[in-house]
Amino acid sequence: MSSIRRSGTYVFRCNYLDLASAFFVLHTVGVFGILSRLYYGESQDGSATTTALAAALNLGFVLACLALFLGRFRTTMSISTGNLLAISLVLLFLLSIAWSVDPWTTSRRGGLYVFFVLGVIGMAARLTDREFTGLMSTVCLLSAVASLALLAFDPSSALALPDSFDPFVASPEVTLALRGIFTHKNVLGQVMAAGVLASMHILRAGASRQARFWSVVSSIVFLVMVLASKSSTSISVTLYLCPMTFFICLYRRGGLTRVLGTSVAVLSGAIALALTLFPDPVLEILGKDATLTGRTELWALVVDKIYERPIAGWGYFAFWGSANPVANAISAQLGWGGAVPTAHNALLEMLVEVGVIGTILISVIFLRSVWLAYRCLRTSARELGTSSLLCSSAIVIIGVTEPVLIDFSSPWTMLFFVFWLMCERTMRAVRRQNYLTQRRLGRSQAHDPAAVLARQSSRRNSTGADVQRLKP
Repeated sequence: MSSIRRSGTYVFRCNYLDLASAFFVLHTVGVFGILSRLYYGESQDGSATTTALAAALNLGFVLACLALFLGRFRTTMSISTGNLLAISLVLLFLLSIAWSVDPWTTSRRGGLYVFFVLGVIGMAARLTDREFTGLMSTVCLLSAVASLALLAFDPSSALALPDSFDPFVASPEVTLALRGIFTHKNVLGQVMAAGVLASMHILRAGASRQARFWSVVSSIVFLVMVLASKSSTSISVTLYLCPMTFFICLYRRGGLTRVLGTSVAVLSGAIALALTLFPDPVLEILGKDATLTGRTELWALVVDKIYERPIAGWGYFAFWGSANPVANAISAQLGWGGAVPTAHNALLEMLVEVGVIGTILISVIFLRSVWLAYRCLRTSARELGTSSLLCSSAIVIIGVTEPVLIDFSSPWTMLFFVFWLMCERTMRAVRRQNYLTQRRLGRSQAHDPAAVLARQSSRRNSTGADVQRLKP
């Protein structure tokens, strides 16, 4: 966003790029899904009106992405390595149309992913990390407020039944989860967890006490909303982000607080390891069974289908479509009462859609993001590097039970790409500054008589030593 820096604060000017950034974030996190639900009901069987609304929103999304991408040329004209890697990824998605079992879905979703990448490239080039996290936190907070308002005025629409594959028996003991303005409770949970990460970034990097205060308030709201969504994955991510931020703040203070922070981190790691090895008590508390509500049964079936097309997959976003009889057979075999939407695992989803080739490319991008974030920790942009590492860790946690990175319509995919490209931009600026500094030092030494005499003396000494070595 356009901003004026005044004593460490930001004053935003409203222009078309600001509106494009806001619309881009709102569309990506799925806020506009409430429009279809309110005006056309829960059951949307692809009617012309609903299709027209979705097409209008997608058109606005495309225009916003183009505006952001073209707006980046006000800042820089160069194309970085990260930009090329991201563009190569989406080109692979489009290329999978050639062998996709559902070419129309692959072309439609792949095309939207192309514009998504253009949008994040533009946002990463134009916004600072504080501006982006401020925008993200604001969108998540408004989503939380809107969800609470919907709960107050229309509880039946704001509450959601348990997952269709959960063993559900109508009983007064069953508690409903909150989905708010989103299509599913897990979507609400992921958006609120992303808001926690954005608020934690502002808490660490906030220049004023007021900014830190509101980041704490927002984090509390997001935590309450995550718990209300009853999304076990989002709860796990939030319970990871909060202690880690507390540990980082303690560690940076030094002294006894650093020792305390290290102890907290070791204790948290021991607890996480114990829960990983013996998850049954936690699953019982969260109301899940040992199969993660049937996900392990699904994973076994998906692995068999991956072996059928291991190299290039079944086509981007094509496997779970209604046009694929294999997916329909899996849904019928599991008997979840509906079509299975995803593999409910990030790695399996990548392999079944784009095969080993696409999975390797995504892994390269992920590992490069982690490396750049680590390098940012040694610069003045250490808060950006910290948030990028926390985002990557959260994606690993989410990826155990949900697809991420392969689907652009997720707040975590957007956070990952923007943080990654911002870290790359930061390191390029650092290298450029180091180059200019060394060049200025070289020029100043060239005109310094003392430096010239020192270089000449060094040459004479080295020449004399060489002559001595050549003598028999």
